[in-house]
Amino acid sequence: MLKKASAFLIASCCVMSLARAQANDNWYEGKPISAISFEGLEYIARGQLDTIFSQYKGQKWTYELYLEILQKVYDLEYFSEVSPKAVPTDPEYQYVMLQFTVKERPSVKGIKMVGNSQIRSGDLLSKILLKKGDIYNEVKMKVDQESLRRHYLDQGYAAVKISCEAKTEAGGVVVQFTIQEGKQTVVSRIQFKGNKAFTESVLKKVLSTQEARFLTSGVFKENALEADKAAIHSYYAERGYIDARVEGVAKTVDKKTDASRNLVTLTYTVVEGEQYRYDGVTIVGNQIFSTEELQAKIRLKRGAIMNMVAFEQGFQALADAYFENGYTSNYLNKEEHRDTAAKTLSFKITVVERERSHVEHIIIKGTKNTKDEVILREMLLKPGDVFSKSKFTDSLRNLFNLRYFSSLVPDVRPGSEQDLVDIILNVEEQSTANVQFGVTFSGVGEAGTFPLSLFCQWEEKNFLGKGNEISVNATLGSEAQSLKLGYVERWFLGSPLTVGFDFELTHKNLFVYRAGSYGNGLPHPYVCIQQWTSSPGLAEAFRLKYSRFESAIGAHTGYQWYPRYAVIRVNGGVDFRVVKNFYDYENNAPFDLTVKEQLNWTSINSFWTSVSFDGRDFAYDPSSGWFLGQRCTFNGLVPFLEKEHSFRSDTKAEFYVTLLNYPVSAVWNLKFVLAFYTGVSVQTYYGLRKGKDGRNNGVRSGALVIDGVLVGRGWSEDAKKNTGDLLLHHWIEFRWPLAHGIVSFDFFFDAAMVYNIESESPNGNSTSGSSSGREGPYKMSYGPGLRFTLPQFPLKLAFANTFTSEGGIPKTKKNWNFVLSFTVNNL
Repeated sequence: MLKKASAFLIASCCVMSLARAQANDNWYEGKPISAISFEGLEYIARGQLDTIFSQYKGQKWTYELYLEILQKVYDLEYFSEVSPKAVPTDPEYQYVMLQFTVKERPSVKGIKMVGNSQIRSGDLLSKILLKKGDIYNEVKMKVDQESLRRHYLDQGYAAVKISCEAKTEAGGVVVQFTIQEGKQTVVSRIQFKGNKAFTESVLKKVLSTQEARFLTSGVFKENALEADKAAIHSYYAERGYIDARVEGVAKTVDKKTDASRNLVTLTYTVVEGEQYRYDGVTIVGNQIFSTEELQAKIRLKRGAIMNMVAFEQGFQALADAYFENGYTSNYLNKEEHRDTAAKTLSFKITVVERERSHVEHIIIKGTKNTKDEVILREMLLKPGDVFSKSKFTDSLRNLFNLRYFSSLVPDVRPGSEQDLVDIILNVEEQSTANVQFGVTFSGVGEAGTFPLSLFCQWEEKNFLGKGNEISVNATLGSEAQSLKLGYVERWFLGSPLTVGFDFELTHKNLFVYRAGSYGNGLPHPYVCIQQWTSSPGLAEAFRLKYSRFESAIGAHTGYQWYPRYAVIRVNGGVDFRVVKNFYDYENNAPFDLTVKEQLNWTSINSFWTSVSFDGRDFAYDPSSGWFLGQRCTFNGLVPFLEKEHSFRSDTKAEFYVTLLNYPVSAVWNLKFVLAFYTGVSVQTYYGLRKGKDGRNNGVRSGALVIDGVLVGRGWSEDAKKNTGDLLLHHWIEFRWPLAHGIVSFDFFFDAAMVYNIESESPNGNSTSGSSSGREGPYKMSYGPGLRFTLPQFPLKLAFANTFTSEGGIPKTKKNWNFVLSFTVNNL
């Protein structure tokens, strides 16, 4: 640290002589900074530094700005030596380039684990900060040493010893951790002394430490003892034993019985004390809120068994009432009054009210790529605003939902004056790029088609650190090829207005029924409706293959508000598309009139709008809250230019509730979440071409469908039949996050149904089996699955057992189908 401070002081003094050799001293003052360059780089990517310092380009040189840049250079801890220099970039000396000649710290050539036998090296490497290729940092190495020690202690190796050293070799530094593991310690027995009110078996359930049993490791953790003592104290305090405490925990270690591990017996000595009842609370000094309002925050009834945990929660809620309204500097004190004879407990709360606190500064630490304004615009609090706890909490929710950061630690500290506070955000960035490529299956059910296609997708959700999104998606296969480009500006002109553009080129090989020759409104080769009813699959053998080319460009926009109860989003967009079909029209005629009309270039345009109310805690992996959304789409905007017009309505609702959230360790909670979803989609058509018999000929494009992937999981084999004008879709999921924010185990129940509103001629998309005006049976399924919530891997893997219900009696297919789908979040 002393070396760093000395180096920084020396470099700071260099500013006095940056340009002595130039025509005029201090010529660079007030000149725009055109570039910031680094000379002497060997291992560090120049582009990485350009991203960090690009925000300073264009700003005018000042001494304060120079010190800020220099401080950021040293904060990177990449360099052992830094020599700054100001260089003109034009003959007139109107622009300045800051040039840093640096000497890099050595890079980490390798990391070795020596002496470990019980825990794999791969597991240990995942617990440390230093990685191969990083710039060597002694402080990080010491932090990693402590991280490894804590990891061993968490695994029950109480006698572990770890040392570390850095060995300089050609090409870098090799970091070596030498480990003496010792024997693992497990808990063989837990017993209590002094307990009378509660049995030993009851108190054992309170502890995080458990005895070694079948399916229970019983690993002994020294740091868990204090937490267990606090848990026992809280258990007693919730039940009126306000003086209860654990005097000590005796550890008896058996090193002989088991040669491979130590067995420890834990004995908790408990002092219970007397049981008390609650005798009310008196509040003095309050003027902003009435006494009744504040007393209502403490939800204890006079005469009830004293619950200290509930009282502390009520006291915190009372303080939050002030905190929520900006009174952060108030003084609150509670005094306890005991009646030892009556065994009652009462309290006196004294409130000293002060002026409201205002936000002085919002300070962001830890960013390297993300610009500060991207974070600040998500904050509902601005410098000068009255501090509000709810706005502060909602601001953190907005930042979490960006998914730019792997860690976000907020802090509120006193400002320069009594009624001012500083908000400090300590963040750690994570990758926001999503790159996918591979092979997908397509056209498996079509004879004569090659079922494989290649795909590649690149998506960046924080492009250039400005919070914008850019994406490229390409697919190449024998039956389908596509290229999609997308760009979204999340905050257009500095307001929460989203503006985005999309471009798409697509070519597909498709199949359609051939037109019939008997004028009966049926496809080839059917003569009558009875033949269609008895042999609906006969037309499959006479289908016509055709090619379809599409080109589309779209634009969309949206705005969002942040009231207290939910985030409100209003969105809308337009899509302009041209389509042309290619087939042998001289010898073949498609049954679908739309396919026939699109033999020439045809325009297909649409407009959509949506509104949503989002009360979820986290949009991408919610555990509580609700969502309600409505979307309307109009297809066919020009009456005489477009042949087909339709309207679609999609209504969606979600609800989430946490069933259990139990802290198992410092980094993992046992959590169960129950999720509910219901959706209703309606599609109506108007302006369709009619046949001579007055019927609507052809397939209705974009029909509502149970696809077996996102809707009606497991029913993909019947997707062609499960179409209609009204779609009802419901599901319930039991979610168990295995790694929070990464992967979750789910068990789902899914039910979907399509309904044909209008009777029409049979065709390829209207063979659902339901007659006009009758709803078909629900397509239901259930099963387990894994749901990945990483933005780079948004997949769902599930096994679905499908069944229907006839007359209230389940009719199962008795088979399990594998379902691969995407994690789609409603926004």
